Amino acid sequence: MSALLCVCLLLSSFLSAFAVIDNGKVTGKVTDQKTGEALIGVTVIVQGTSTGAVTDVEGRYTLNLAPGTYTLEFKYMGYQTKAVSEVVVKPGAPTQLPVIMDEPKSKDLKEVVIRGSFKQETINALYTAQKNNVAVSSGISAEQIKASPDKNTGEVLKRVSGASIQDNKFVVVRGLTDRYNNATMNNVLLPSTEPDRKSFSFDIIPSGLIDNMVINKTATPDKPGDFAGGLIQVSTKDFPDEKFVTASVGMSVNTLSTFKDAKSGMRGSTDYWTFDNGSRKLPSGVPATAEDFNNVSGKAQDDLNRSFKNNWKISKTTVAPGTSLQLTAGNTKYYGERKLGYVFSLTHSHSERNEFAERNDFDIDNKVYKRHNIDTSNKYSSALGAVANFAYSYKNNKISFKNIYNRILDNNTVLRQVATDPNPPFHYLSQSYLLNLVQRYILSSTLQGEHGLGNNRRIEWMVNYSNTNRQEPDIRISNYTDSHAIINQPVNGGSSRGYFKVNDNIFNGGASYQFPLVKDSKDHSLKIGGFEQYRKRFSSYRPLSYQSAPGFPYDKLTASPYELFSNENLGSNGIYLLDNTSPSGIYDASSNLTAGYFMFDNFITKKLRVIWGLRYESYRQQLKPKTNVGSGSYTTDTTYSSFLPSANFVYALTDKTNLRLSYSNTVARPEFREIASFSFFDFQNTAAVFGNPKLKQTRISNIDLRYELYPGAGETFAVAVFYKKFKNPISESWYSLDNNDRTYINLDDANTFGAELEVRKNLEFAMGNWGKNSYVFANGAYIHSSIKNPNQTVRNINGETRRMPGQSPYLINAGLQINNPNNDMGVTVLYNRIGPRINIVGDDSSNKLDIFENSRNLLDLQLSKRLFKKNAEIKLNISDILNNPYVLYQNKDNKKSYSKGTDYLFYTYKYGTNFSLSFSYTFH
Repeated sequence: MSALLCVCLLLSSFLSAFAVIDNGKVTGKVTDQKTGEALIGVTVIVQGTSTGAVTDVEGRYTLNLAPGTYTLEFKYMGYQTKAVSEVVVKPGAPTQLPVIMDEPKSKDLKEVVIRGSFKQETINALYTAQKNNVAVSSGISAEQIKASPDKNTGEVLKRVSGASIQDNKFVVVRGLTDRYNNATMNNVLLPSTEPDRKSFSFDIIPSGLIDNMVINKTATPDKPGDFAGGLIQVSTKDFPDEKFVTASVGMSVNTLSTFKDAKSGMRGSTDYWTFDNGSRKLPSGVPATAEDFNNVSGKAQDDLNRSFKNNWKISKTTVAPGTSLQLTAGNTKYYGERKLGYVFSLTHSHSERNEFAERNDFDIDNKVYKRHNIDTSNKYSSALGAVANFAYSYKNNKISFKNIYNRILDNNTVLRQVATDPNPPFHYLSQSYLLNLVQRYILSSTLQGEHGLGNNRRIEWMVNYSNTNRQEPDIRISNYTDSHAIINQPVNGGSSRGYFKVNDNIFNGGASYQFPLVKDSKDHSLKIGGFEQYRKRFSSYRPLSYQSAPGFPYDKLTASPYELFSNENLGSNGIYLLDNTSPSGIYDASSNLTAGYFMFDNFITKKLRVIWGLRYESYRQQLKPKTNVGSGSYTTDTTYSSFLPSANFVYALTDKTNLRLSYSNTVARPEFREIASFSFFDFQNTAAVFGNPKLKQTRISNIDLRYELYPGAGETFAVAVFYKKFKNPISESWYSLDNNDRTYINLDDANTFGAELEVRKNLEFAMGNWGKNSYVFANGAYIHSSIKNPNQTVRNINGETRRMPGQSPYLINAGLQINNPNNDMGVTVLYNRIGPRINIVGDDSSNKLDIFENSRNLLDLQLSKRLFKKNAEIKLNISDILNNPYVLYQNKDNKKSYSKGTDYLFYTYKYGTNFSLSFSYTFH
């Protein structure tokens, strides 16, 4: 690791030696006061010089200037000329000057020059950018991300108003789980990275690669129509403000794991770099079908069984500190009116964590304890990410080519002990072992174009290819009872090894054309466009169970898995593998989404803006098992045609205040895995998860009302209320009465309503100069939802209605960010809490209570200091300072929160507190 860091630093030094440092730059974006849209072709003049520039298709300009103080003049036909004074240019550092231009009050007046200072103009730009969002939205910028200890995008999103995180990676917006959310990166739909749920796993994107993130909470016709909670939009940079090479390195420790003893399964030589070295793959020569596999006999059967590597060994190790490394470079080169920008980034991180979890199962009918589990886990994780973005701009045209590639490898070892004693000291009657590797990667490449055609006309287009892949090679499970290994049983209950993989190829394409309905006017415009997505999936789950030949000595079953499944015991006369692949366990699936829309943007009056229109989506979903032989195997071919109207009303009460009202229809569609008729074993919950080919899409009606005030630069006060009505909502449900198996069903109508509050305040009024770059902020949400219990006609131990799964009754985020006047030293404190939410849906017919996730208090701290003329930065992050336990429980009393000692404690463990130290240096 240290050798790689040295290479990166030497490379950075080498590149910096050839960097040409400009005297100074002024860069910015010119936008319309009323709409917030970019103004193309604005002339920028430096008073007293012959230097000038013209804004490009994004409304951006760049001026190369010697150090000094200047006045800039901005001219554009039909707008008031603006002169901005006190623009200070410093050597080697770009000065950011965004500018807002307004139309004259009267077309008959002669030219009027509006004069203002640099500070006034930058504040005005921030007001306008925040106010002119078309939809109700909340976001977080790159600067805010840097000020938090968050390592990946999933952790960052829990800071956004109305958002929380489930299982450390799945986003919940306004109490709605990942099923009702969608995500784009650089305006391209992100595919699901999980086979069992409709979700993009945001832990796959390192936070350092993100420019900004915005969550749209209301729909517009030009955005995807399959969401109800939020559309999460992730953007990466293309045109850097200056040439740079940044290298950073970090190390982290966990109070419950680092330098502690651990028990770990086999690790491959390349696991640290996120690649499996092939030691876990299915051996070559293995028959392709279950029938051929199970018909092998004699010596061929002996050779087949012994071809599987004995990788069952569990070794004692010491948990090493976590590491992180990032190398990023970028520049923008100018060739007259042309410019070429690029950003490259390579990121690697590694962590290892011990987890000691307790789980209890209860017989609710007889009100007695059933069993007690202890899970001792070791999770060895590595992530590798790369970004390569290119952009070319000429006059009113811009073409960009954006690429992201990320890999995550998780090597998991779980040792489970099971007791039937109600109280300690427990007598453990059975043991289980889980050894599995999970590899995920995503590749996304997007070619985009933006073209200004003059007279307020604009064309945008994009084509994209994405590939996601998830593999779990050689999932090894071994169960013991009374110290003897369980064999001759199905995969879930005995000893087995399995091979699972999912591969998706996605092709996207879209285009839009925006033009004024009245010539040379932005008061009334129309945007029309279309979108096409084709997605192809191949999924394969091949479970193999261990069986024994007649006469195999029972006493030998007391051996450890490493000894039991050694070559001397394998073969036709000993222990052998049986292929249990179901007819529907291997399938091909595809979907085709065709969308078209029109969107009007009308200023009814100077204060009232209405953005309205209609989106049409035709969605065909097909799934075909490799073979239809056998019961329970289904082919699915369904087409949904959806008309999705929406309207957003924005009324400007004052220059700093908006009142918003929104209505929209949206949908939520079942994911491939949810309609596949085969089952997959969930080791943590000791349950099989079954798909349901009869699932239907959900339709949602959404209403939002929001008041927002922008009192100062970077300051916000907003309050909102919302209501959503669901038809045929999809819910997880119990599959059988006797065990924990689960499936997916459509329920009757559901609804949710809530309120949000968001505040961000600059502290200059209280701290003087120290408060200029300091803020206090908070956001919270109250949410109530109701969904009809599917089994309420049988009995009602969970009530006739329940909350929607994953919905918290409240969310709280708060923080304090303090930076010194020079902005080179900072302290950030962040707090996060969610209310109790349903983690696993209960079932009345089998007397299973809902399983709730209890609230946790999360407190994080960051200390940062810039060094060497602000070219270097050192950060100390402390996350999860309070280390509250993660608790799943079943509610025994009538209280809505967890009552220790009263409620049934279902599952609990602690994450530990993380300390990380990082150092970065930027070469200009």
